[in-house]
Amino acid sequence: MGRVVCLITNIFKFIWKCFDVICFLAAIAFAVWGFFLLSFTAGVFGVAAGLIVLGFLTEQVAAKLS
Repeated sequence: MGRVVCLITNIFKFIWKCFDVICFLAAIAFAVWGFFLLSFTAGVFGVAAGLIVLGFLTEQVAAKLS
């Protein structure tokens, strides 16, 4: 029973470390969805802006880990 509790605790710790990244990705997804609701052209530009921001942040994280 103790191993199960330890496993669940480790899973929640991992999710908590990644929670801000998950929320950020969800925010980008909903923003892009909203742009597509406005128009197709706005949606395409929303995807481009989201990918630029995501690429910049992944480079920052990679530099921080190195």
